[in-house]
Amino acid sequence: MWIFILIVLAVVIYFVLSQASNSNQASKASSRTQASKASSQNYTNQVDYSNLEVISLDSSVSAHYNYTHLRDLLAEGKWKEANKETGRLMLAVGYLTAEKKVRDGEWTHADPREDCLDFRNLWYFPCKDLCTIDRLWLKYSNGRFGFSVQKRIISELGEDTISFICSSNTSYQEGLKKRELRGSFERRIGWYTPDSEDSAGRRTSNLKTYNDLTFSMQAPHGHLPTANYWQEGARGRNDVGSFETQPLKDCYDLVHLLDRLSSCGIAL
Repeated sequence: MWIFILIVLAVVIYFVLSQASNSNQASKASSRTQASKASSQNYTNQVDYSNLEVISLDSSVSAHYNYTHLRDLLAEGKWKEANKETGRLMLAVGYLTAEKKVRDGEWTHADPREDCLDFRNLWYFPCKDLCTIDRLWLKYSNGRFGFSVQKRIISELGEDTISFICSSNTSYQEGLKKRELRGSFERRIGWYTPDSEDSAGRRTSNLKTYNDLTFSMQAPHGHLPTANYWQEGARGRNDVGSFETQPLKDCYDLVHLLDRLSSCGIAL
């Protein structure tokens, strides 16, 4: 009888200790997640970017383009207009760079896209221009917005997250993991909206429309710029109307842009 009681007590004690251990691990994991989410904000709060120097406002690929108007819009806090101007310039500069690569025989992919910021164009996007755009956003948002802010945020999900998402020839399970990581990043920068269903009960896109973004300093860190740029009537998008009323594109192209930051040595 006593042996049976001791066995029962041992099982109960083991169960209680096991539950306490699991609870403690869950608490630590939650704390790490919260700490990760707060790290970008804490970092930027410790650094004053208002005096950040922008060496040149000229584009490296054409005298027809410069970043003076973008600077002025950012200085005035016109975030939505500045995001559109960023897109206009990146579309033009990205395509001009790709055209040059084609002429020089260095382009080994499908024809470069002129109507959207295709990830293949981003592989060659000039580092000088990318640095100028990033520093302007950093300077006038005091470190709240900018591609390098987004790069730090996604890197907090894992050291190799960017290179993993950009890698090719992945398995089905790796594809699911990539999508999960992209979703986590999009939530961190405030691009997601709560789940919703259409009239037929089907789940609609969770990504916000362009017009539903927060174009103010109250937006989450890394909320802007979007890098979801395409021209009206772009290939494959003729039936969707204005991009401002459509859900944002998946951040796949943005991640390739952040990968380009790494190859350019651009970081906070």
